[in-house]
Amino acid sequence: MTGRPGLPGRARSWSQRFADRLEAIGATVPPGPPAAGVTGLEVEAGAVTARVREGQARYDVRIGLAEFTPAQWTRAVRAVGADPDCRARLLDNELAPDAEDLFARAGLRLFPARTPDLAMECSCPDWALPCAHLSAVLRSLADAFDADPYLVLTWRGRTREELLKELPPAVPRREPADSALLLLGRPAITVRGRSLTEVLGPAYEAFTGW
Repeated sequence: MTGRPGLPGRARSWSQRFADRLEAIGATVPPGPPAAGVTGLEVEAGAVTARVREGQARYDVRIGLAEFTPAQWTRAVRAVGADPDCRARLLDNELAPDAEDLFARAGLRLFPARTPDLAMECSCPDWALPCAHLSAVLRSLADAFDADPYLVLTWRGRTREELLKELPPAVPRREPADSALLLLGRPAITVRGRSLTEVLGPAYEAFTGW
């Protein structure tokens, strides 16, 4: 599994990001059974599980990654809520391409920072880590991230639905007082020679500033 450079002007896919991260931490993924041999891939909070078929044998695989703590998720939710693009994409069931950088600015890594962060287990007799079966699951997991990027967050402990529930309400953009009053048109009423719009401007500004 080797990271592939993205095309100019295009964001890297989530499978590329995952592959690049594995390569960066030295988690070399050797050739192994094709992805077709992987069945029952499940991504849950803190663990990915699957079964790999090789000939007549079946091997159970588990890849653990620590969930973010409640305090870390609080930081993550604030970061997402404060980013208009990431927030809008979340509502549209998309994960912003720069979400990894957004989490990094909050002091969080979506993908493992070092090899020991991945708790890799396989029921096969091979002692190598990752073995061929773990490698097959890692490749399938990368493909799954492209199909549903929110699985990246699920692995860290929150589904998209859970993240939506924790997201604070958006702060409405306040219309400048002058613009809002001008929408009313020029009133016929005047006060000591001044239009009502001019007279009410300061009061409206103070009211909307609460």
